[in-house]
Amino acid sequence: MQHKKIISLFAAFLTAAYCSAPAAMAVEETEELPSIVTEISTSSIYDEYRDWSQMDSRWSDTAMGGTTIRKSGCLLTSLAIMAVHSGSIDSTALANMGITDIEQFNPGVLANAYTNANGFSYDGSIASWGTISTIIPNITFGADKYFQNTEKTAVAEELKALMAEGWHIIARVNNGSYHWAYIESVGADGSIIMCDPAVDTHDLYEAYPNGLQGEYWMLKGTNPPTASAAEKEEIGTPSEMEIASMPDRTTFQCGESLDLTGGTVTLNGIDEEKGEWTKTIDMTASDVISVDASAYDSKTPGEYEIIITADTESGKVKTSFKVIVCYAIGEYYVSSEEPADVYSEQGEGEVQYSFKKGNVIHIAKVEGDFGYIASTDISGWIDMVLLEKTEDHLHEKGDINNDGNVDKYDLSLLNTYLQQKEILPNGVSVLTAIQLYSADLNGDGMTDLNDVREYLMIV
Repeated sequence: MQHKKIISLFAAFLTAAYCSAPAAMAVEETEELPSIVTEISTSSIYDEYRDWSQMDSRWSDTAMGGTTIRKSGCLLTSLAIMAVHSGSIDSTALANMGITDIEQFNPGVLANAYTNANGFSYDGSIASWGTISTIIPNITFGADKYFQNTEKTAVAEELKALMAEGWHIIARVNNGSYHWAYIESVGADGSIIMCDPAVDTHDLYEAYPNGLQGEYWMLKGTNPPTASAAEKEEIGTPSEMEIASMPDRTTFQCGESLDLTGGTVTLNGIDEEKGEWTKTIDMTASDVISVDASAYDSKTPGEYEIIITADTESGKVKTSFKVIVCYAIGEYYVSSEEPADVYSEQGEGEVQYSFKKGNVIHIAKVEGDFGYIASTDISGWIDMVLLEKTEDHLHEKGDINNDGNVDKYDLSLLNTYLQQKEILPNGVSVLTAIQLYSADLNGDGMTDLNDVREYLMIV
């Protein structure tokens, strides 16, 4: 376990220094930090992520706009914890972050990905809620809200209701500052288990007697959160694990997120006190079970191994199963550097048209590795290997490139679209449906010169 060495007695003061204090104060505290930074762990990411600290020397100096993770990275670190806890990092996310293995992921890697996506304001705040979906497509931002209550039991009930709906919560703690922590689970007595980037304890009320500040982020990932913190202690030492029931779905269309709803595993073991025992557990709603879906690539058809690990207080066991991604009808863009030809037959016959990289098209039918395009101007078959599924999460209005800003770059994309619209065949575009929705600034249902005028008033 990583020890942050920041005891609860001083939690409020230190959190203020790292998350929202003036620069001079943060620098003064930073000079004393090396003596309290923990040793580097060589264990698996799954053994340590719950204790990730924004002060960890491995990533504390990573830039976030004009600041660093050490000074301002509580929300970013909590988001990294949520990404691992929810099993949301697949091969697409790994590629987006420039890494090849889940074990390479940490808050510093996520911060660099945000920087590359222009995802930070100068003060280190996250500029756009939608950026996390661009980096880790299996994570969806829901809303930035406030709890309706402050009393311990009432807050616990609100959290339980949100978690029951599948929401992961990152909340601001009530320490007189602006500090965030990931909420892992809620006890029957109203206790809250958290993963806090600035303190050792996982007990929210031990570190922050006044509880939560009120504001919270709602996010969904591959797996939903759990609402109980006691399950690990109730299960003995497992000797083996097997799949009890497969998830409701094991075949997904290209572009779909992994969904393991309905999947269960059975743990077997022998204990001195319990003797032989068997317990069946939900894959997606248990503190005991973690899912490694890092191999899953929603954009590339194929067979992918999903690894299930049961981690109790006294041991670990693993099992796995496979899911399939297949091509689907819908919107795609040409990802190939070479021209993507449309043939009268599947892979042969007369070339009907040649698409360029970035052209957006609609596939009406799929047979094997070939998709059928049908419009008033073009009909024929194209090799699906040359295409990638377009995104399906909305951008903020005006932010066509989803970089967190409405600026001249978005206006340039709109102008290019309007120019190409007059040249390209019917049914072909340079913007996706999501981007066209974002570009419709005046909300009249059309993307045209009227929207250009709206942009000019902004930029």
